[in-house]
Amino acid sequence: MFITLTNATAEHKGKPIAIRKDLIVSVYSTVILLEDDKKKTSNFVFAPPHGTWEVKEKVEDIVSILNGV
Repeated sequence: MFITLTNATAEHKGKPIAIRKDLIVSVYSTVILLEDDKKKTSNFVFAPPHGTWEVKEKVEDIVSILNGV
């Protein structure tokens, strides 16, 4: 089963990402320092062996989707 999230990386911002639900190992949020010394909070889904995806959805929302809520 797949879940669909929204890509948040600059190159693909706003485009959908379909990730196999059973491959997701962790979902987390972190603060990123931008070039102009500004900070932004970003949300990530880690799905090895394919890597980490930066997504628009919040951690709580992703967990709810994964739990079928």
